[in-house]
Amino acid sequence: MATKKKERKPMDKPMELEVSDFGPIARAKIDLRPLTVFVGPSNTGKSYLAILIYALHRFFRDFPLGARRYIPRRTRGMHGPSEGIQQIREWAKSALRGRGAAILNEQVHVPAEVAHFIWQTVSAYRRSEWLGTVERIFGMAHGDLIRYSASKSTNIIVRSMPTHADFQPLECHFGLSTLSEFSVHYPDSPILLDGADLAANSAMLRFFADDSPAAELSDFAAREIVSYITGLAMAPLIDPLNARAYYLPADRTGIMHAHQVVVSSLIRSAARAGFQDEAPLGTLSGVLADFLEQLIELNDAGRQRNAGVDVAERIESSMLFGRIYVDESVVNYPYFSYQPDGWRRTLPLMNTSSMVSELAPIVLYLRHVAQHGNTLIIEEPEAHLHPAMQREFTRQIAAMIHAGIRVVITTHSELVLEELANLVYLSSLPKEQAHRIDESAPALTPDQVGVWLFEPKRSPRGSVVREIPLDKEIGSFDSGFTEVSRLLYNTWAEIANQAQEDIG
Repeated sequence: MATKKKERKPMDKPMELEVSDFGPIARAKIDLRPLTVFVGPSNTGKSYLAILIYALHRFFRDFPLGARRYIPRRTRGMHGPSEGIQQIREWAKSALRGRGAAILNEQVHVPAEVAHFIWQTVSAYRRSEWLGTVERIFGMAHGDLIRYSASKSTNIIVRSMPTHADFQPLECHFGLSTLSEFSVHYPDSPILLDGADLAANSAMLRFFADDSPAAELSDFAAREIVSYITGLAMAPLIDPLNARAYYLPADRTGIMHAHQVVVSSLIRSAARAGFQDEAPLGTLSGVLADFLEQLIELNDAGRQRNAGVDVAERIESSMLFGRIYVDESVVNYPYFSYQPDGWRRTLPLMNTSSMVSELAPIVLYLRHVAQHGNTLIIEEPEAHLHPAMQREFTRQIAAMIHAGIRVVITTHSELVLEELANLVYLSSLPKEQAHRIDESAPALTPDQVGVWLFEPKRSPRGSVVREIPLDKEIGSFDSGFTEVSRLLYNTWAEIANQAQEDIG
């Protein structure tokens, strides 16, 4: 008789990111929520941290699936890996071999010594990839990312918080100094996994069913086990970092207008290679290069229905009052256009308003690429938007969260924070009362939203990042915008008083 699996209680704060001496940031400690908001003065590191999150997504993407290649095929003469492989053979043979379908209803303990070998091996084989990823994404040498007023190295920690009560915390440590560093830190204790998760792989299930005592676990099978265990054990940490992320940089209007010229120039330069002296070409950061590449790959033909399609359609109907199209040109290069409601013809995107050009890539990403669990990182979503449209777009961001798309934004808009506060506060009311106030508002619970303030400090010199809670007295998240409003009002009052004195 199958035993009922113990139900695991979800925990809050699934993942935490800790950073010190990184760019303008002296120290930051945040946890990534479905909606993560960065706010604060300019040049305090909001974009640095947002780009770092994107770099971590790129680093961890398909991470478990590639873990098998970190275990060398040939282990003879390599003391560490050979010993570890032998430990895996002995453990698998005694704990897994011959268990068959019975393992479906059991919990499997991976011994601490096997876990230690896994983390050490994965760490050793990922260090160079970390360095390459961060330098490409930021478009600069890793030494230039160390906080400009500090002589220390940059330290980055990704920490599970964990997702279930019986998972233990897991950490990945990243360093940037004269050398790049990457290591996985796991408690000196067994890894606890569900047998059903292990048996989800048909090849693994066949191995469990083989009860031949003479059967020897091959290097290939050992590496398969390591890969699978690594993926399952690290899931509490790297979910959702191993899902795809898309970075939509600031000045999307300029990029949308210029991308055809940029790519056409690169194509012409490539076609003339060998026939002229090599001309120096500027380099693009990985963030911008990825954005341009993704734009090129967009195509309306054969489009599947992604998680963000409904949100894209709402943005078009409630904000753009028209539709964004992408068509292939003669050379299979996308051509973007906009058709206002009621028009028979379309306009080239470069002939539309700044608002349309700014929102067009967001609509296209939602329609064509954003899947459930993916992350959209949007810099300054309020750019080129009328205050009424800033409020509306904040609601559409909340709708993305309801569609299962995670969002990170950087913003300077008080209106965005105020509308976000309304949506969070609205969730405290019963649904009937909330609907009477605003039936169409997509309310968000407090645990779905994290707002983080980047504050410049003199000591330590650099910005310090802290979470700001919803302030019900001011009806917003206290980011310092109210202080600016107060100063403006006081200046007006002084001018008015002086004007009255002059009249008197």
